[in-house]
Amino acid sequence: MIIGTPHTRGSGYTVNDQALASRQEADIQTCPHCQAVIKMQEWAKASVQNFCLKCMKPTCANPACQDCVPFVRQLERYILTQLRRKALLRG
Repeated sequence: MIIGTPHTRGSGYTVNDQALASRQEADIQTCPHCQAVIKMQEWAKASVQNFCLKCMKPTCANPACQDCVPFVRQLERYILTQLRRKALLRG
């Protein structure tokens, strides 16, 4: 397996713990929008490479990840919603 594909800067590396004959190695990244694990070799070979032009990072094939809403922003929105809900319940 060839290690080192485009867009692997800052990526992680995984090796499964199977026997040497069936061992798999891969450069991995997480989708900036949903935190799904992306194997970079499979991403590079795919017929459609999903790439966010706003955050300039590879994304997973999930259709919901086509809109650029970073995961941290999603968490911030959720926390603010919960705080507002708690404030409304207090009255």
